[in-house]
Amino acid sequence: MNITVIDAARFLDTCSTGIVLIGVLIAGTRSIGRAIWLVALQAILLSVAVAAVGLATHSDHLLLGSLVTFSSRGIVVPLALGHILRQSPVRQERNPYIGPRLSLIAAIVIVFVSAMAVDSAALGGSLGPVEAPHALPASVAEVLTGLLIVMTRRKGLSIVVGLLVFENGLALTAFSLTYGMPFVVELGATFDLLMVVVVVGVYARRMLTVFGSLSTDHLRNLRG
Repeated sequence: MNITVIDAARFLDTCSTGIVLIGVLIAGTRSIGRAIWLVALQAILLSVAVAAVGLATHSDHLLLGSLVTFSSRGIVVPLALGHILRQSPVRQERNPYIGPRLSLIAAIVIVFVSAMAVDSAALGGSLGPVEAPHALPASVAEVLTGLLIVMTRRKGLSIVVGLLVFENGLALTAFSLTYGMPFVVELGATFDLLMVVVVVGVYARRMLTVFGSLSTDHLRNLRG
């Protein structure tokens, strides 16, 4: 497939915009299952954007990194979280610290503030004159949106979703600044992410057995 560097940068901008919109939707949804598949869609958009740049620059390590991102964050992790969710009697985020409407407004504010704060930043990298002006503001917005979700949710799976949004934002930030993240770095980050999912699965099963719920409120009650 013949993709020019200019086309790849424009495609990266488009995917970055889609990732931001999905992050806003995740912040405003109460359905844990919907949030899991939305964050999977984020990862797929990220992997497709990286693959497009890899094809344009003939970079094998970018193509390998996009494949790892697609298979792990876009397929394996969502399937694992969906399996954990099916074992839980609670499928909705109940009584979050911030309601879905306020959380949605906060996410939108984060997007605009990030755009204004980072819009003038210059993007360096190995693509020479090519620029994707929306990629870096979108990545910063995603990092902050992920932190917002983590800080305002009570259910364990919702917090994990927030961590995944945060991780997608970090990956997009690294890619926006360098236009090329070594494959070994992406592989290490993916391994850490899979280990987190394994630990979450073990603790989730234990919490369901003892408390019958995945709410972190039960864990707070254990503090002495």
